[in-house]
Amino acid sequence: MLFHGFYILSTRPLIVSFLGSYPFFGGVIYEKNKVTYQPLPKWFRPKHVLEHIPGWCATPKQMLLRKIKATLHGIEGRTHHLMVNASDEEELRKRFLIRGAHFNQNFYINEYLYRVIEQPKLYDAIYTAQLNESKRLGLAKNVEKLMVVSYGGDLHKFCPELKHADFNKDFLARTELAKKYNQSYVGLILSAIEGANLASSEYLLCGIPVVSTPSKGGRDEFFTPENSVIVAPDSEKVAEAVQTLKQLAPDPNKIREQTLKKMNDWRLAYCTYIANLIEQESGIKVEPNAMSKKYFAAPNGIQSRYIKSDELYKYNFKDFHEYFSI
Repeated sequence: MLFHGFYILSTRPLIVSFLGSYPFFGGVIYEKNKVTYQPLPKWFRPKHVLEHIPGWCATPKQMLLRKIKATLHGIEGRTHHLMVNASDEEELRKRFLIRGAHFNQNFYINEYLYRVIEQPKLYDAIYTAQLNESKRLGLAKNVEKLMVVSYGGDLHKFCPELKHADFNKDFLARTELAKKYNQSYVGLILSAIEGANLASSEYLLCGIPVVSTPSKGGRDEFFTPENSVIVAPDSEKVAEAVQTLKQLAPDPNKIREQTLKKMNDWRLAYCTYIANLIEQESGIKVEPNAMSKKYFAAPNGIQSRYIKSDELYKYNFKDFHEYFSI
């Protein structure tokens, strides 16, 4: 069974956000080589949809595709808003006259899960990365004490240059991942192009600085001279930067506080954007500060407002509104 999901930002009017797919066709059920289409409930008709993008899209071709998608949403009765992660994407979004704004999606990360905790330092650096070529894992080959966290596969077979590195053989829960971050002096991000990259901000919330290569996609929007070093895509440069940050030992709590301030500033601006849509549609004024606290200032964070498409069938609109009301 294949389903997508939504973050419910308002029920009256119905405003939802989602990550980079097209979740409005409902679910596709695969059973015994038979494909069955299951539409979304008839009452689930968002007025505004806020799309966050998983990858870098600051090219004319990519932005044209978003323009077409926005038009499709409009034909189906929804007002589409494109939320971009990076400054170059925002510039192109405006040039293409696509409705939306610049809100780096990393502010969705739950800071209650990723935090500074007392742990022995076991690794010079940690790298959370899928085992694929875009992550350029070989650039970490000169880091002596290295931990690689992936989502499955044998690191040593995939990248023999990292046979000295530790890696997880099983999936790591987020609490265990946060421990691994805190056991490391530095976090690595070595890809050239991808989206906002959650791991880069997870590192920072755990108080460890980042060594990154130059990148496109928006991860650098949380970087400061105090919390990161950007180096050429060269394995010796990466290892040197790791040792430099290890010796400098920047204050982990300061790194976390800087990152949280940036996140909370963006969260408030995002809630102001949503509050304006609510007032525009219903005439009801919602206080953005109160909304931001409800959305984000809780142990389960914004995830408390996430629902998979198949879970929508458990509700009628009245119950749905009561559960997700703001």
